[in-house]
Formats: sequence, structure tokens, C-alpha cells
Amino acid sequence: MGALLLALATFALTFLTPWTPRRADTHEDNKRKLIELLAKSVKDQWSAEERFRRLHDPEPIPVQWHGLGPPMSDHWKNIRTDGVNRRLQVDGRLADISEIFEKILHRKRLVILGEAGAGKTVLATRLLLDLLERRTEESPVPIIAPLASWDPEQQTFQEWLSARLTVDYPVMHDLVISGEAILDGQIIPILDGLDEMAPHLRNAAIEAINRLGVRQPFAITSRHGEYSEVVAQGQILTAAAVIEIEELSATTVRGYLDRVTPPLRLSNWNKVFSRLEKSPRGRLAQALSTPLMVSLAREAYARGSGKPDELIDTRLRTREDIEKHLTQALIPSIFDGANSGRWNSADQAQEWLTFLARWLRRKESQEIRWWDLSEEVDGPASTAWLVLIALVSAISWIAFGLPLAVMTVVAAIASSIVFIRRIDTRPSIVSVSVKRFWKPFARSVGLFTGISLVGFAGIGEVEVLAVGPVFGVFAGIFVGIIDAATAQVDTAKPASPAAILRASRSVALSTGLMVGLIAGGAFAIAGGKTAGIPGLASGFLGGITAILASPWGRFETARLIFAAKGDLPLQLISFLEFCRERGILRQTGPQYQFRHILLLDSLAPPKPRRRPVPPPTLPSISYGARKLRFGAGTIGALLLLPACIFSIAGSEVAFPEVPDITRSATAPLLFGICPAFLATQVVLIRNRIGLSARAALISLGIFCFFTWSTYWITSSQVGAKWAAVITGSQVLGTILVGAAFWARRTMPATRMRDSSSANSEPPAALTEVRET
Repeated sequence: MGALLLALATFALTFLTPWTPRRADTHEDNKRKLIELLAKSVKDQWSAEERFRRLHDPEPIPVQWHGLGPPMSDHWKNIRTDGVNRRLQVDGRLADISEIFEKILHRKRLVILGEAGAGKTVLATRLLLDLLERRTEESPVPIIAPLASWDPEQQTFQEWLSARLTVDYPVMHDLVISGEAILDGQIIPILDGLDEMAPHLRNAAIEAINRLGVRQPFAITSRHGEYSEVVAQGQILTAAAVIEIEELSATTVRGYLDRVTPPLRLSNWNKVFSRLEKSPRGRLAQALSTPLMVSLAREAYARGSGKPDELIDTRLRTREDIEKHLTQALIPSIFDGANSGRWNSADQAQEWLTFLARWLRRKESQEIRWWDLSEEVDGPASTAWLVLIALVSAISWIAFGLPLAVMTVVAAIASSIVFIRRIDTRPSIVSVSVKRFWKPFARSVGLFTGISLVGFAGIGEVEVLAVGPVFGVFAGIFVGIIDAATAQVDTAKPASPAAILRASRSVALSTGLMVGLIAGGAFAIAGGKTAGIPGLASGFLGGITAILASPWGRFETARLIFAAKGDLPLQLISFLEFCRERGILRQTGPQYQFRHILLLDSLAPPKPRRRPVPPPTLPSISYGARKLRFGAGTIGALLLLPACIFSIAGSEVAFPEVPDITRSATAPLLFGICPAFLATQVVLIRNRIGLSARAALISLGIFCFFTWSTYWITSSQVGAKWAAVITGSQVLGTILVGAAFWARRTMPATRMRDSSSANSEPPAALTEVRET
């Protein structure tokens, strides 16, 4: 009886750690560290983007702007904090943006307007980097977030921004911490592209932003026309100043192109410069009045092998014709054989980029995430996995008979389910930490020691006691090493797609190897001479399943299929990175985007948009009622003990050729604890990423199979009646243990702190704005 109690205590203690509450001071320290890491990550990412866009090669295009007052903006007395209804001096140039935002704008709320390609995102990037340069430890962190990914009818502002933080900056993977950071005013959102939202969502977005209160600083970019439509409908961004980027003059364009063109090629621009001088308001000057078109002209003619005289061809009769010509000339000029290294086929690159653009159109998204590509080939990948299982099952059937073939397939699926909760729809990041080794190591040793004590209590042989700790140490070393070498995310490095792909590969391969060795070894030992080889094969099949089901495995499958079809290059990430370096794409967090919506439109014309696709997120998990959970888990573990004990005696009849010590150590695991353990894994999967009805039915079928196995084994010892009682006890225990792990999935608080009563202007003022 003492051994039984000791086994129960050991088994229960292995599940206590997940419910241990975090100390408040540790949580706050962790949050401060993550905010600092976020600031470094944001700065590194956008500094690199500035370098790739060659904004300082040698100098940025001289952009300037002027302020707009009412009715395009709110009343000046709302924008100011001193109550004076007088205009603020918000005109300026590129270098002045952070000075205006921090020192001139009292409330630090700014709207940046401009036409397509006017440099709104460049101005927002400069604002972000300047704010980070001046930042102290107590200052908030600015981030750029694309508004096109927000559906305000489905998500609150905080929910969406928290999701963007977890997607773009893996260091902020904890939705609770990211939500708290937004609530506490530690984030300055720079919202890019109000005009890229669906028209019916813009008003809802502005209302949601206004509900944050005037103490929430922000900057938002939009095209002038789309923002004017919102204003005409009676909406306004409360207490926000509005600036509009001015067109580039013909003199400015000529001076910039003259400066960035190599001296030996400068004469090629003579006819173009002459046309700009003669017609400063002509179609050529109008086409080159935005920084985007000037940079495209630089790429095609100042750096590329094209001839600038193409811009004054008589076939280009309108401004739109010239802009379309420059957009279409970008890819051939970059993928010229003399400049692009191994990517030297412009036609092939055009096909690949067109495929990606059409894929984004189908997704109704603007972000190229490598882990999303697998959605296009889920059918073939699942078929290949089923063929692999069928092949192993057929070999086992031929060699060992139908019962062992069925056991092989079930064991393979079960072993992969045990570890699939580590595999998420998002990739993982490698971050070695020795501290993470000891917790899973101690759990494994404790679990298998408890199993050996159950075996000792059942048969009374001392030799059984040595098996559990030894096997627990063996399993704990593998589990501990994997947990120490991998984490969902906690790195200060910028989240580049290539780095995350490499990290996800390490996680997938190490997890698959662990599944194969541990599960294959366990099933081989349990099978003995009779079923050792099928057990080993089933374990490694589970390892392969874990690899194929990982984000990296799914991406590799998709990459091979697309490369075989000619839709994408085999070295996809290298190709995307090259496009980023040459200005076709830009990086936002761990995903790519086309540099400008005009490039995307030229490759895949837009279709009527139904609804934006929000980024994938990890649902927040709330474990409450700790005492109740612990009590349910303890009672459930007690109800599992009869199945563990009687499975030892029953296995002697079912598997007479297996050695006694091996059978005594593994029978409680396979026929007593395994069903409950599988149930808890299914619950954990449901907690993390949800569970479809089909997956739930498959899990139920596997559980029923193991339950039937318990009944079959125990009935040989105690008869059908008592076997039914033991099996019923096992089912009830499994339900209680599963209930102990069940968690409520929650999103962060859906409301920001309502400071409108103390900080917002009275409703009458807002009514006055709308009437204006």
C-alpha cells in the first residue's frame, strides 16, 4: 500500500508545475526585458530595411510636406493641450518628422497623407527610427503595423495589435504581455495604409482608434482621396494633426537623378532632363513627382542597363502609361544577367513573382509567409503521409500478421500525437537555455519512477523498481535536451524569415528524432521478440510524422511540389531575400511584402475584396481553479491505478514470450496510463490550436482501441464483469485527468483603458467637428 501511495504522489507531482502561479515581480521584470528586446528588434529590422532601400545612398529623396487644418483635421484646440485654437507649425522636411511628432504635436497624434508612392511608408519608417534613437528605458516602443490586416468588425484594436506583435516580433509571443504593454502605453502604433483597408471598414477603424482616448499616441498613413472620403462621411481622428506630402518638383527630380547616376552614364539622361526643364508640369514630370517612381527610374536607368530615352517615347501618352512602364521595367532591370548573379532569368523571375502575387490575391493578403505556402499542398502532403503509414502497415502485416500491423499503425499515430502539441501553425525559434532542461527531465524521471512503483505494487518483484528510473533518465535526457534547445520564441534577434526557417528546421528534426528514439525504443522493448521490430518501426514512423507535421516539414513539402511544377524556385527563401535586397520586396517581421501595392497590382490585378485575413495567432490560455484541477487530477490518477495493476498480470497471458521485467515495466504504461496521457495531449492540442471534429473522432477511436485493449487484457485475469468495472474506472479517470488539463482559451482584454471621461473633449466638440 505504501508503494501505491508513493507512486500516486510521484505521478501527481509531475503535473503540478504547469499550474504554479508566476510571481508578480518576476512577471514585471520579464515584461520590461521583453520591451527592451522588442525595441532592439524593431530598430534592427527597420534599419536594415532602410539600407536595402538605399535611402542613404547617398541621401534620401528630399521629401517635404505641409500641414492641413480643419476640416481635414480636428480643431486645433483639440490637437493642442493649452486650449488655444491656433494653428501649430507642422510643415517640414524628412529630417524634421520626429521633432514635430515629439515636441510640436502636444498629443503625439499624426495623420500622414500622400498619393500612391509619395513616400508615406518611408516617412513612417524615418519617424520610427528617430523615435528609437531618442528612446530611454521608460519611453514607449514605436512599431509599424499594416492596417490592411485588421478587420475592426472582428477584432478590437488591442486584439489586432497584440496579434501583430506576436507575428512580427516573436520576442512578444506572449499575448498577455503584449496586451498589457499596449494597455500601459508602452507601444506607439504607426499604422500604415488606411487606404488599403476595405472601404466599409475604414469608418469602423477610425471609431475604434478614437475610443482609445486622446492619451494614446499614434501615427497613421493614408492616401489623400480615401481619407477625404472618410472625412466627408463625418468621421475624423480626434486630436490628430494632418500633414500631406508634397509632389516632387522637376528641379528636385533632376537634382536627385543627377546625383545618383554614375558620371559615365550621366549623359544618358540629357533628353529626359531637357523634357523636364521644358515641361515642368508635363506628363513626364507628373509621373516622376513621387519618390517611388523616381526610385524605379533610378533602378532601371541609373543602375540598370536600360536607356532613359524610353521615358519620352511617344507611345507613352499619359502619366499612367509612364508609371506602368517604370513598374514593369523593374523586374527586367534587376534580373539582368550582369547584375543578379545566379538569378539571371527575368522571364522566370517574372513567372515566380506573378505566382506569389496571385497567391496573395487568393488569400486576400499582402504578406508572404513561408509557413502559409503549405496550405496550397495539404492534400498531396496528407496523401503521402497516409501512403507511408499504409506501406509500413502492409510490411508489418506480411511479416508479423494483422494484429501487429494494426498495433503498429495505432502506435505510430499515438506517438506522433504525443508530441504534436509542440508543433504549432507558427514556426519556432531556437534559443538554448540550460534552465529549461531540468523541469522536463525531472518530470520524465518522476513519471517513470511512479510507473515502476505501480509495477512493484502489482507483482512484488524488486527488479521492477530499477527499470522505471533508468528508463526515466533515458527519456528525460532526450526531452530535456530538446526543451533546452528549443522554445516557441525568446530571442532578441530580428525575426527574419530565413532565421526562423533554420530555427524551425532544428526544432522539427530534433523533435522527430526524439519521437523516433523514445517511442520506437519503448515499443520495441514492450514488444520483445514477438513485436519488437514493428514497435521500433512504429516509433520512427511517429517521428517522421512529427517532422512532416511541423511548419518546416510542411514548407519543405510545399517547396518541393511547387518547384517540381515550376511555380516557384527550389531555393525559395534565397530568391525572396534577393528580391528584398534589390527593392522588389520588403520585410515586415518574419514575412515579406511587395515593396509597394503598385508592384503587386502590376503582377496580379486586384479583385473585389471580401474581407481582410487577420494574421495567425497563438490563443491565450487561461488555467484557473488550481485546487479543483489538482483534486480532479488526483482522483483521476487513483481511478487509473486498477487498470495499471491488473494490466501487469493480464499481459502475462496476452504476451507470454515477453520477459517478465519488461512486461511489468511497460504494461502499466501502454494499457493503464497511455489512454489518459493521449487524452491529455489531445486536450493540450485543443488548448493551443483548436481541434477539428475529424481530429476529435480519430482521437476518440484511438482511445476506444486502448480501452478495449485494457478490457481484453484484464478480462483474462478477473473475468468480464470485473474487467468492465476496471475499464469503466479507467474511462472515468481519463475524463477527470483530461478535465484537469482543460483550459479556457481567451483573447486579451477587449477594451483599452477608458480615459475618455478625463482625457477626451466633450461630445459637443466632436459634434462641431462633424458639422464642420
